[in-house]
Amino acid sequence: MTILIVTDIFGHTEHVNRFANSLGRDVKVLSPYVEEPTNVTEAECYQFFLAQCGHQRFAEKVVAAIDALNPKLIIGFSAGGAAAWVALSEFSSVNSVEHLIAFYPSQLRNHLQHKPNCDVSIFFAQVEPHFDVEPVIDTLRCKKGVSCVRTRYLHGFMNKLSTNFDSYAYSHYQYFCQREGRVSSTPVLAEPVTL
Repeated sequence: MTILIVTDIFGHTEHVNRFANSLGRDVKVLSPYVEEPTNVTEAECYQFFLAQCGHQRFAEKVVAAIDALNPKLIIGFSAGGAAAWVALSEFSSVNSVEHLIAFYPSQLRNHLQHKPNCDVSIFFAQVEPHFDVEPVIDTLRCKKGVSCVRTRYLHGFMNKLSTNFDSYAYSHYQYFCQREGRVSSTPVLAEPVTL
């Protein structure tokens, strides 16, 4: 089974490689960038993301990756989770994806009118600085096939480069993703997707 990881604004990092390799053999990584940012703060990285790609273009890159790779599972982080939601609900009517797992996709709040044609598991941060999480969850829970969890962690808990990284949460949700991806016993290096 092909698994597509859609990164957050930090892009394709060593940490993403380690996560991807834990999932099995056929894992591809999609970053918003052609050239990855280095040695930038989280705030600088967000500005770099907006300048180099932006949310709409990232969703379009996800559509192209789905068309090229036919993944069964997509795992998206932050901007990547929201881009995957948009790609699967607004652009791709027919595709191979059976399940989307999205971690703290805060931009999803701007696309609540849609829903992908696959099962969706969303793990929200406990709080978000720019919006109230609970009304978003209430809206999404009404959609068939969408499961939402408001975690006790902060935005970025799955990313070692984030100030909000939480090692316990990372281990717990890594195991969840491995189980969902029916992990292979012989991992190989995750391949970046070039679009």
